[in-house]
Amino acid sequence: MTLPGYLDGYQPPVDASVLVDATAWLDDPVFWPALLWSVGGSPTAVEGFDVDPADVDAMLSEMDRPDRWPVVSLHLGDGHLAHLVWRNFPDESGQDYLVTLPDVDEPVLVAALEGNFRGPALSWRELATVAAGAGSAPDAARRLLVLLPAIGDAHLPAQATEVVAGALAALGCHRRQAEIADELLAASERFWGAIEWGDRDGVPVCLGSHSDRGFGRPLAELRSIARAFQGRPAGPR
Repeated sequence: MTLPGYLDGYQPPVDASVLVDATAWLDDPVFWPALLWSVGGSPTAVEGFDVDPADVDAMLSEMDRPDRWPVVSLHLGDGHLAHLVWRNFPDESGQDYLVTLPDVDEPVLVAALEGNFRGPALSWRELATVAAGAGSAPDAARRLLVLLPAIGDAHLPAQATEVVAGALAALGCHRRQAEIADELLAASERFWGAIEWGDRDGVPVCLGSHSDRGFGRPLAELRSIARAFQGRPAGPR
């Protein structure tokens, strides 16, 4: 698994072999409650799925191994990919969201879930748009739920809970979907606060003080990142 440039600058240096492709986890029923509890911030998530809590604990241990940094990747279409990385560096652990852009050599960090949050990565509208790209209902649900912790938006639509609950059901959550959906959406606001989005020459710009998609970034870079979330037909994940 390679993410050029991502590990540069760490002291002590981190060997590239620590990055492990964990995209196959997307097909593991145990992954979803583990993700939604640990990254998504829903304390009820494990109860919604018909899985053994001991298996969830084992998955959480795999996610947090310091000798392996799992990477889950999703195709967003037109050569764009989103990556969720468990950055298990001692004393600096967290989850990083990156996007791979066709016109940029290295993946771009768009959000980090840790003590000093960086983000959000995208708005609700962008999340809904990219989730609705080509593919089956489970494909759409995977994109929505993996990216959901990275959104920030003060203006969630009335149907946001219903949309997230539908994604949960598509991936095997059989009970308490609305409650879990509300927990996931509330966790997003805890990360970033009530985030507003603006516009710069037709490009979405985040008005939050900790986002890498703010007015301080060059317009060409903002436009490249925005293209990743325009919801064009997605290829195989």
